Amino acid sequence: MRFRYCLYSDIHGQVPQLEAVERAVAEEKPDKVIVPGDLIGLGPEPDKIVQHFMDRPHIDVIVGNVDLWVANKVDEKLKPKSNHQEWMFRMTRMTRERMTEEQLEWIRKRPFSMTYTPELGHDFHVFHGTPHDIGDNDAFPARLKDEQIAEKLKDDDFDVGAHGHIHGPSVRYLKKPNKTQILVCVAAVGMSWDGDPRPAYAVVDYLGDGKWEARVERVEFDPEEQAKFNENSWIEHGERIASMIRTGNFWNPGHLPH
Repeated sequence: MRFRYCLYSDIHGQVPQLEAVERAVAEEKPDKVIVPGDLIGLGPEPDKIVQHFMDRPHIDVIVGNVDLWVANKVDEKLKPKSNHQEWMFRMTRMTRERMTEEQLEWIRKRPFSMTYTPELGHDFHVFHGTPHDIGDNDAFPARLKDEQIAEKLKDDDFDVGAHGHIHGPSVRYLKKPNKTQILVCVAAVGMSWDGDPRPAYAVVDYLGDGKWEARVERVEFDPEEQAKFNENSWIEHGERIASMIRTGNFWNPGHLPH
C-alpha cells in the first residue's frame, strides 16, 4: 500500500505564496493534503485564506498558535510580555476585525493534531508546534540537535511526525531505542526565517510495510510585488513583514521568537 501526503503551513494571510505552493503540490498528485496551522496573522488577507480552506473540506487543517490568538481574543485576555508581543497582540485584533464570525468559529473548531494510520501499527502524527504544546514552549527550533529533539519525543512512538511553526523546512532522522523516527518541519508558506525566502512544502510517502520517505521542497516565487503589498496594506509595521518576504529572515534576527 502506497499513500502520499503533502503538507504546508504558516501561510499567515499571504495569498500569492499559497497559490504558488498549491500549484506545486498539485503536481505531486497527493492522496491527502494537510495544513498544520497558522493560516492567519502577520498578513494582509486573513479572510481570503480562511475562506479558501472553508471551501475545501477535503484539505485537513490543524489549528496554529497565531490562529488561536486571533480567534480566541488573546489580545483582550493576556498582558504582553514584550514590545514584540504587544505589537503581535495589536495585529491579532486588527486581523480579527477583517474576518467574519463564521470564519473565526471555523478556526476555533480545528483540531490540535491529527494521526493518520495507512497500515496498522504505523502512525503519521501531525501537529503545529509539538505533540505537547501548540506554541513556543517546548518547540523544535532549528538550533536544537537531533538528540535533543529525540529526548523531547522519548514518549512518542509514531513513525513520522510533521509540524509547522519554525518557518524553516527540514527533515530529521531521530535515533530512538526501537526505531528511527522521522520528524518533518513543513513550514513556511507565507514567510521563511531560515535565509531562503522561497515558500516551502513537504511530501511524506508511505511505501508499505512500515517504510516511509520524506522530503521538503521550495517553490520559486518573485517576492517583490507581495512585499510591497504588505508595506502598503493596513498592517502595522508592514515593512517588517515585507523584509521577511524578501529575505527569508526574521525581521529582528537577534530575537527569533523560538
